[in-house]
Amino acid sequence: MSTSGPRRPPLPRALALLALLLGTTAAAQAAGVGFRELALKDPVGGGAMTGLVFYPSSQSAEPLPLEIWRVDAGRELEPVPGRYPLVLISHGHGGSRWGHHDLATALAREGFIVASLDHPGASYKDVDGPAAGTDAVWLGRALQVKALLDGVLADATLGPSVDAGRVGAMGFSAGGYTTLLLAGAVPDFGRLEKYCRAKKQTVLCGMLSKVRVTRSDLKDTAEPRVRAIFTMAPVGVFFDKAGLKNVKVPMRLYAAEKDEVLPVADHAGHVRASLPKPPEYKLIPRAGHYVFMAPCTPESAPEAQELCMDPPGVDRLKLHRELAADAVRFFTRTLAPVPAKP
Repeated sequence: MSTSGPRRPPLPRALALLALLLGTTAAAQAAGVGFRELALKDPVGGGAMTGLVFYPSSQSAEPLPLEIWRVDAGRELEPVPGRYPLVLISHGHGGSRWGHHDLATALAREGFIVASLDHPGASYKDVDGPAAGTDAVWLGRALQVKALLDGVLADATLGPSVDAGRVGAMGFSAGGYTTLLLAGAVPDFGRLEKYCRAKKQTVLCGMLSKVRVTRSDLKDTAEPRVRAIFTMAPVGVFFDKAGLKNVKVPMRLYAAEKDEVLPVADHAGHVRASLPKPPEYKLIPRAGHYVFMAPCTPESAPEAQELCMDPPGVDRLKLHRELAADAVRFFTRTLAPVPAKP
């Protein structure tokens, strides 16, 4: 046995450990969360696209009243220096870049940079526009998230703080479907028509009974830079086992037991059963579809009951604290620094 003292770890491992410690230290110094908006170009339609980035800040701010929420972040606050993993968020059909602000700020407080966007053709602003129901929307979503990723990396303020080798994605509903595309899933739009003929009373089929193919040029929806996905109540009817065979990144999959929009058996449960490797899975008892959206303010909840109100026995505030903690654990583990090869 050697008596010359403890053995030093191999240099690459030591460097990876140092990077992890530095990131943890920077997050611990964060007094709050800042956000800034990005002006981007839609790679599908060519128009303007708005991105939103949350990040650890050395300053704090009063919560920002916004629509039906109160956002615990301040505009253009001073960032905490460091190198952080990046999580990209894709909203659901008719949603917005603010729809999961609570999960974004929770991640930012723990040492992540988090970016979201308003999907052109699928946000609350233009969900009934000319592209509605087309592949320009249902394939374009993934291309828009890829453009968001490029936009964050190119941003002079926050780009240098992103560790481009540690990128994950999070999404809800149609946004959950989008994370599957980023992970390598290939949709079969013909499956929707067959599904709607058999399930005529579903909410989904009332909104969308078929996808019109208008853009044969839209391809390459997979994003190899995305290393892990956190998927909540995804649209799953477009996929079979063949379409999901290339989804091999770590996945955390959530479903709501009483999902009235995307019934579990046909969507999240179907995805779970069709993946080549079982995902980490959790079913939320008694909950409906919109439970995954950020909790509304008490005064706004009665005005937006479909989005804000939950069945008896479902505590959205408590659930979202648990959801945020779970997202932090999942991405901390799956986006850990990769040690350099000796």
